[in-house]
Amino acid sequence: MVDYQLLAPSANVVPVVNKQTVQWIRAGTNYSGENAMNSRDYAQLLSALLPPKSCALTGKRLGVELQAEGKSLAQLEIRAGEVADGITPFLAVGLLVDWERMLGISPDSSMALQQRRQQVLARINATGGLSRQYFISLAKSLGYRVTLDESEPFRACIGRAGERIWVPEIIWLWIVNIDNAQVPVYRFRTGSSVAG
Repeated sequence: MVDYQLLAPSANVVPVVNKQTVQWIRAGTNYSGENAMNSRDYAQLLSALLPPKSCALTGKRLGVELQAEGKSLAQLEIRAGEVADGITPFLAVGLLVDWERMLGISPDSSMALQQRRQQVLARINATGGLSRQYFISLAKSLGYRVTLDESEPFRACIGRAGERIWVPEIIWLWIVNIDNAQVPVYRFRTGSSVAG
């Protein structure tokens, strides 16, 4: 016998209505948490929603269909969680590409997920500027300590013998010196990194 229960809207839970497989699934559960539903859970939920006398619940074809639909619903739950995480770049994985596209960032294919997130966050936080201090602060926010050298073109009566002769356009360029030029290490961390 199937026991159908109605749920008060304020309870914020969805019951599986078949009394043999009573489970309470909290609405809004984190898709990757221990309470997340898998394809078998969804198949059981779908079978519980079928009319008991109209369907042969033990039928082979029905079981295969319910498993396929359960798998689709489990994948949908994961994708919905990724979309929810992609609202901000702090947790974005699949939608990080969209953040990079919106901000005009072309990441290197060898970059780790954390590096890509850091670039996105740096671009969002950047207010822009043309001063030396702005670029030094920008490099510092990315984990580098830099100094900037400004060069001048060689000028008669100012330049000396042995000095480098620059092109006149050198006034528009800075030479960036990275102190302790080491590549920052991004360690793989559960919850903020992905494999592959």
